[in-house]
Amino acid sequence: MTRSTTRLRWLWGVLLALVALALTVQVTGHGYLWRAIAATYLQGHATAHIDDASNFPSREIEAGTEQPWPHAARYNHQPLSSELLAYLQRYGTAAFLVAHQGQLLHEQYFAPYDANSRTNSFSVAKTITTLQVGLAVQQGVISSFDALLTERLPEYAQDPRGRQATVSQLSSMKAGHDWTEHYYLPLNITTDLYFGRHAAELVLSRGFERDPGSAFEYSSGSTQLLGVFLQRALAARTPSLTISEHLSHNLWKPLGMSRSALYTLDREAEAGGIERTYCCIFATARDFAKLGQLLLQDGQWQGQTILDRAFVERLRQPDLVPYYGHSLWMDWQYKHPFYLMQGHQGQYVIVVPSHQLVVVRLGQFRNKADKGPNGITPSEVYRFVDEAVALAQAKGA
Repeated sequence: MTRSTTRLRWLWGVLLALVALALTVQVTGHGYLWRAIAATYLQGHATAHIDDASNFPSREIEAGTEQPWPHAARYNHQPLSSELLAYLQRYGTAAFLVAHQGQLLHEQYFAPYDANSRTNSFSVAKTITTLQVGLAVQQGVISSFDALLTERLPEYAQDPRGRQATVSQLSSMKAGHDWTEHYYLPLNITTDLYFGRHAAELVLSRGFERDPGSAFEYSSGSTQLLGVFLQRALAARTPSLTISEHLSHNLWKPLGMSRSALYTLDREAEAGGIERTYCCIFATARDFAKLGQLLLQDGQWQGQTILDRAFVERLRQPDLVPYYGHSLWMDWQYKHPFYLMQGHQGQYVIVVPSHQLVVVRLGQFRNKADKGPNGITPSEVYRFVDEAVALAQAKGA
């Protein structure tokens, strides 16, 4: 046998093995893997990234008349410390913004990003979904924040645990919904949720592994299930109303956001696509900051009640664990007590009530090496809080 014949047979063997692998992946329900590879590794990333909107179909969250952020008298007069600036650059920061007493105090962008850049919220969207649920309760679209899931999810009527679970338990990550959260394993249910095309079907296919209310377990599946509940509730009131339109009418326009945002879908809208309510709103740093400002102001905006004060207060109170309420992380024991919306790779909207501060950091990566004083919250969050407080307390700020 010639060397060329041996090489040809080897190539054919490799090709057949790859075909067999591809078929196996497809028939075992892991076809999402190809989309995941194309959207991450082939774009130079090891996981989902803040600029991946073009990889998915989307709906627009339409903005209305802009209400520009007012600038503080010392807007950008005080530079960031050299240590923090180096840190932000090291971890691929896109934006770092500090608002003090309702005014922009510091605003900085890192090339190629600017004030108009829309980047992925990742799990900051979980908080926004909970805010929408609260709005729907105020509007009578959902009977109560503590409504049973079976009110809109009859799929769980025969599940002994599922029929006891409530909307608020999904928000506080204690519903007991069967889920394993992992962002880097290729063959994984969270990867399937992110890159697959059947988000509602996927989360509804999962049962309940523990009694509702018995334990905290962070879960993207829980918030996507909350999104399915919300979508069905909205459709029952107004059949054509989407989650994106509801968000536009009730938050984006009333808050005078600077730019329309994008909400990516699991599949094309014409094919019944649903918003990926656990992860994926693409917006600007200024507009994310307005959501933090709304919470800081107890749901009030320019003299109008957007969110019920009692509802906002409930969100930011610890539930089963001291560091999580309802779609908000927190550390009320820190010297500058704070709560925050938090997303994959270090997307943060931090509220520091005692100093009337909102801090936004958006970027490509985060420091995963250590945790802060509470052992849960990333240490960099405390760094950002301390720097923002120093800026606010600087002479003349």
